[in-house]
Amino acid sequence: MSEEPREQILSDFQDCTGLENMEECIQILQQHEWNLIEAIQAVHEGIGDGNDHESTVPVYQTIDDQMVLTGHNPSITRQPNSYDSDDVEIIGTVSAGARLQTTSDSARNLHFQVEYHDQTEHVHISENETVHKLREKVAEKVSVPVHQQDFLNWKMKSFDERTKLRDLRLPLENIIKLSSIRDDSAHRIYNHTTTSSHNSGEFPLTVLCEDKFGSTVPYKLLLEPYTTILEIKKHMENLARIPIHQQLWQGLLGATDSDALRQTQIVQNGTLVVRHSGTSPNQKLSTTRQNLSPSASTKNHDDDENMDTDHDIIVEDIEDNDIGVLPSTTSTTTVSEGREPLIPDEFTDEVFALQHFSSVFQSRYGSSGPILHMGSLDQALQESLYASIHSRRPLAIYLHNDQSICANVFCAQVLALDSTIEYLANNYVFWAWDVTSDVNRTRLLETLRRCVGNQCAQRVGCMEKNDFPLLLIVTRSRGLLELNSIIEGKSTPSEVLLNLIQSHDSFEQQRLHDMDEELMREKRENLKREQEDEYEQSRRADLAKQQAREQEERESKLRIEQRSQQQQESKARLPDEPDESEKNITRLKIRLPNDEGILMRRFRLQDNLQVLFDYLTSEGRMLGEYKLLTTFPKRDLTTLNSTDTFEQLKLYPQEQLILESL
Repeated sequence: MSEEPREQILSDFQDCTGLENMEECIQILQQHEWNLIEAIQAVHEGIGDGNDHESTVPVYQTIDDQMVLTGHNPSITRQPNSYDSDDVEIIGTVSAGARLQTTSDSARNLHFQVEYHDQTEHVHISENETVHKLREKVAEKVSVPVHQQDFLNWKMKSFDERTKLRDLRLPLENIIKLSSIRDDSAHRIYNHTTTSSHNSGEFPLTVLCEDKFGSTVPYKLLLEPYTTILEIKKHMENLARIPIHQQLWQGLLGATDSDALRQTQIVQNGTLVVRHSGTSPNQKLSTTRQNLSPSASTKNHDDDENMDTDHDIIVEDIEDNDIGVLPSTTSTTTVSEGREPLIPDEFTDEVFALQHFSSVFQSRYGSSGPILHMGSLDQALQESLYASIHSRRPLAIYLHNDQSICANVFCAQVLALDSTIEYLANNYVFWAWDVTSDVNRTRLLETLRRCVGNQCAQRVGCMEKNDFPLLLIVTRSRGLLELNSIIEGKSTPSEVLLNLIQSHDSFEQQRLHDMDEELMREKRENLKREQEDEYEQSRRADLAKQQAREQEERESKLRIEQRSQQQQESKARLPDEPDESEKNITRLKIRLPNDEGILMRRFRLQDNLQVLFDYLTSEGRMLGEYKLLTTFPKRDLTTLNSTDTFEQLKLYPQEQLILESL
């Protein structure tokens, strides 16, 4: 094989695995005869964590007495030189057809007295168990979940959840002073070294802690502005059990240990990343790289015998069938023949396609992965970015390509990671598609162009196959969809989680801003609506008044017309007034109300009351609007028979009448 293809394979291998040590990469590739896929698979299975896969790389477990190599190889016995060594020594060559076997002799049974508040419990456990198993047993005794347990009095060297209890050199009798870290690893830390006069506020931070196995745990710290960087490192040493000299930090922005938070460029609610120095990309194969293949054991046999070991190992022949790697292909970038795709071309229904995606993902990687939105991209957008402002979430679109050299590693080490799954479930709507085939790729680009926008479709369309897998973060700002971030498959788990957190924080700030704007808009609309309602009510009241006034005017006009007509009719019926010299007449004096004056007229004695009423009508006094009273005896003439004559009523030779308005 020429140097140029090997250089390309080496470059692709480093891009995919994140390893920077060139000698280490060359050694791994040589162990797998420069087969890129097998080398990547071996690295993935050697350093993967949090999965249910059975590792295909030989794992050598420790025992306490002696190490014997059995099977086809000669027996080798070796006494341990130092009990403090944490490395595992490999002795001899593992031949093809051999099988791995471990034994554990004379393991001690440790006793722990757990003190939690006023409660004391007792736990018995073998020293061959891990710290995590001890936490599980403690959780069975007290009501503190595993991830919230803090052993306050364990002042020993660094350990993690997978550390064997025997490696901690514990006595048979032990005491654990237990404390609880509340809110799912969110720990409120206050700087007690600062005086109360300096307590001018709180400084919240999120620290993503990655242990030496690649697991990422977020810690939410509530600090004070005067907390120094060194004090933060001490807090993380107590919380994550990572010694300060083994902490590697990202995001400090040039801050030194003596700097207080308020003196740095670190912002409140910011995110920092700390990892164990053993988890840097060029060190992740520290203990497993020599176990990648039988040929590696043979090649490094001389070096292995110079290593110190604390324990003895029993190794038998390992059969070839026990070592499973990704099938080799004719090209380093082509998908394995016969492998079932995540989404076949013939799936036209998106719901069935995503159900198939989830099923195949589970069978491949031993994890269901992030919770998929089982529906079209349109429906995912409606559920995420077009939901109500209070429940709106960003949309994460995962694009898979089996032809990419990073596909398997990204799925197994990122998407199958519990911290990634939990964070996506709580903060994102997750949708996925397989673009391995041209048919599915074209279908996706058309969907992106229609649902998200032409710019997003163009950016995805320009991606090469080795840029995949991709994680697109789509957000919404001022009513418009935006491609906020593109996470490529070569990213490490901590980088992916950090990018997801930063994208969500940015989205959340915009969502809160949009929510404030929407509240202000609702207030303005409500005020406008109230003003319009008040105006409409006032307009209706004015209209009703106008209509009532017009009706009254019409009625008044009608009454005037009717009165005028009645006056004319009464005047026409009224006989002429008799002369002063005429006999058989009477003189009536009528006093009007409100000092309006006196009416005087002569009537014939044979005239009846109707003539008097007609006279009053002709003068504008309508019958029914008044009383007409005599002085003595007092009578209301309007109540008498209108046909009675003045003579019959004895209203002569003269009479004074009083007219009262009703």
